[in-house]
Amino acid sequence: MKKISNADLRNYTTYKLEGKVACVYFPEDVTELEKLILKLKKENMKYKILGNGSNLIISSKYDGVLIKLENFDKLDIDGNIVTVGSGYMLPKLALECAKKNLSGLEFASGIPATIGGAIYQNAGAYGEQMDKVIKSVTVLDDQGNIKNLNKEELQLGYRDSILKHESLICLEVVLELKRDSYENIKQRMHNNLLNRKEKQPLEYPSAGSVFRNPPGYSAGKLIEDAGLKGFKVGDAMVSLKHANFIVNVGHASGEDVLQLIKIIQEKVKDETGILLEVEQEVLE
Repeated sequence: MKKISNADLRNYTTYKLEGKVACVYFPEDVTELEKLILKLKKENMKYKILGNGSNLIISSKYDGVLIKLENFDKLDIDGNIVTVGSGYMLPKLALECAKKNLSGLEFASGIPATIGGAIYQNAGAYGEQMDKVIKSVTVLDDQGNIKNLNKEELQLGYRDSILKHESLICLEVVLELKRDSYENIKQRMHNNLLNRKEKQPLEYPSAGSVFRNPPGYSAGKLIEDAGLKGFKVGDAMVSLKHANFIVNVGHASGEDVLQLIKIIQEKVKDETGILLEVEQEVLE
């Protein structure tokens, strides 16, 4: 099994945060993954299954290891049923499905996540989420058992699934899509990508929206009204383009991002009484 010791954290999150991690493992298949998990559990070693790290803040103090499932990338399309490995990149999947005249993933064409990470988080954009197209998911539990979970068993909610709360690793996903013309699908994808480029600070490393929108409010507007656009801790900065984004303008660490989040929460709460809830996952 391939592994990288003393790995540079900048290579494993879209924030490109500074720091090192003891080891990153790249299992080739389920058998290697099972053996690795059992070994790490026996050694009482913390581990994190990593997709593309597109919704993740990793502290430089994290003392566990990372497991990348990039080799779990098989794709099979049979009619409107798509079976795909958890390590397959979501934008690439949306494009491959479009080529087969399959609609349903247009909203995901700009989300820089793996399909496994997208299920874990129930990723979404433009009012749509992964739960719209999921049929079932194959998972591995921490006892080495492989299970198949249907849509209801996944307990999908806003940026949430059972995978976030139980020791379950997404191995493979089955999606059910709808037929449409390639031209229609590509136009929707194009419109979504233009919208993303116009409104989001894609010129800097980030991990998307930092906070959930409180009921009846826009988190970005609350942060902007608090005068925090452009505010920095180290090289972590509140985006000038969209205040609900924190961007890395140089060599930000996980600690910089976390400290900036705390300052934002305190300032917004002082001014409005609203405590902003972090949408991104933190690994410490």
